[in-house]
Amino acid sequence: MNDLINISCVGDSLTYGYLVEDREVNCYPAVLNDLLGDNFVVANFGVNGHTMLKSADAPYWNHENFKYSCLINPDIVIIMLGSNDSKAHNFSTMDDFITTYEEMINHYRKLPSKPRVYIATPPTVFPPLEESMSTIRAEVVAEIAEAVRNLGKKLRVSVIDIHKHTSDFKEGFVDDGVHTNASGASLIANSMFRELSKK
Repeated sequence: MNDLINISCVGDSLTYGYLVEDREVNCYPAVLNDLLGDNFVVANFGVNGHTMLKSADAPYWNHENFKYSCLINPDIVIIMLGSNDSKAHNFSTMDDFITTYEEMINHYRKLPSKPRVYIATPPTVFPPLEESMSTIRAEVVAEIAEAVRNLGKKLRVSVIDIHKHTSDFKEGFVDDGVHTNASGASLIANSMFRELSKK
């Protein structure tokens, strides 16, 4: 008897938990699993540095975790990509980004398990302690977040607005202004838990 609910968390380093202390227990997918309880299996398929755009330097589409996120027959898929797409050498146009995002949503929706897909806006980006710490552009991430919100409305996909939820929580981020610490990861997990708990 298998009544466990499988969740695939698709994303970049913010999903993986890069720079989160005790990553295995404090990354957002692990915290989300604790919040949801024993009937859920939350799998972390985050990959550092990866993008939604296929034309960028590290497309998520090309990584083995994309395949694995499908093979577990997920009941739920949470996509949180876009931060690395904002880099100047990666970003092409917002139309390209959204077209590619829609393609990914449709890919997951067509899996045999027919999962419910949630899309999460990337977190807010804060000014880094030193300018050289990050090439992720806060203003472009904000534009991506708005485009993801609009895509959710268009496709009737639930949007988890992590950009909004983190906008006043600079203390949840490490010195580069991009990656979360454990408290930031917990805030993301709780935001996702609230959305998944809605009926």
